[in-house]
Amino acid sequence: MLKRKHLQLSLTAKLIISFAINGICMLGALVYAIFGLSAMHHLVDDIAYNDLAAATTTITLRDSMLAQERTARRFMILKQPDLVEMHGRQAERFRRAFDSITTQSRLYSSLNQLASRYADYSMLATRLFNGTGITESALTTAASGVETAIESVRNEQQQLLVHKLTTAKEREAYTATWALVLALSGVSLSVLVASVLIYSFSSSMHKLQKATHRIAAGEFDHDPQIPDGGEIGSLARDFKQMGQRLKELEQISLDASPLTRLPGNIAIERSITRRLREQQPFAMCYLDLDNFKSYNDRYGYIKASELIKETGYLIHRVIENMGDPEAFVGHIGGDDFVVIINHMLAKTACQNIIHDFDEMIPQYYTEDDRAVGGIEGIDRYGVPRRFPLVTISIAVLNCQPGNYATAAEIATAAATVKDRVKESSGSNYIIVREAGRGDC
Repeated sequence: MLKRKHLQLSLTAKLIISFAINGICMLGALVYAIFGLSAMHHLVDDIAYNDLAAATTTITLRDSMLAQERTARRFMILKQPDLVEMHGRQAERFRRAFDSITTQSRLYSSLNQLASRYADYSMLATRLFNGTGITESALTTAASGVETAIESVRNEQQQLLVHKLTTAKEREAYTATWALVLALSGVSLSVLVASVLIYSFSSSMHKLQKATHRIAAGEFDHDPQIPDGGEIGSLARDFKQMGQRLKELEQISLDASPLTRLPGNIAIERSITRRLREQQPFAMCYLDLDNFKSYNDRYGYIKASELIKETGYLIHRVIENMGDPEAFVGHIGGDDFVVIINHMLAKTACQNIIHDFDEMIPQYYTEDDRAVGGIEGIDRYGVPRRFPLVTISIAVLNCQPGNYATAAEIATAAATVKDRVKESSGSNYIIVREAGRGDC
């Protein structure tokens, strides 16, 4: 660090000497170069703090719209009043996100179209919840229109980002050219000093340009290898932060379950690791469906997938209503889910999930299967037997600071507890070493 400061002072001394010799000409070169760098710095700040924020908000718009559409479809079938409230929460989330993106991106021409199409959808949804006959195709068409408008907003975001990056590239070339022209008009010493400065600037600009192209191509871990300090160092730091943020957004998007839209294994491990690192007490809940294979064999993968999806919605809804802002719901895959919640709320959460699940599951069976309380099938050993209705087993680890070192240890311990809880019939849960049905 001392060496770097010494080099900066040396360059400053050379620059002062150059000012004295070169006068107005060299001063103009320096001012022009600094102005160009400052403008580029502001441009990258704008990309990092506005465009990225707007892109994240667009994802929220899409997720909220999908949630509203799913809730409206469920209301068509179930007519449950709580679905109206759930739809209202998602609608409020959509409106907040829309207001946010309007503030962040006032130039999007498609925002008016999005507002109009969402108003049409909201009108149909209101009529649906008020008991007016609305066809599924009409609701689907309106929802598709909103999703198309959201995609238009996203496209405008991408176009604006490309435009800003192109402007930065042009500004770089323009700044370097005129700085060189002005510097070459000075005396020999000022030419020498200016050449060194321009070489340093040009090298950094080239690295930033290369970093821009690589980040745009998906190499989010690319490091321009520019040392900290000054506008260029700050600019390089912003580029690296932008790349890391884009990488995180990509990982979240790729990791999410396409069926339930819940976070996957990467997000689950991060959530556990963060709590371990911060020495937070928490409850790790491992949820698994019992007799699911026989259900899949009897009713087919489409109905089985629908059951998994609805189970994910049910778990997320119950945990959301628990009032823990730090709570996390993830989908490992198949019929396995994870809930991370305040350890004081774990027991109530298990009881609510089991209660809601046992109330929901009969509707996924035919009347005949419900009457006999199960289905006839073949077990994994090829033996015919009767399988009860699908139930849910929950294994809960009360994780206190110092009990576990890694997420892998917790996963292994949870799997062991899960084997214990599945030994009992019906929907059950176990917290640490205490088991019970409806009460720990």
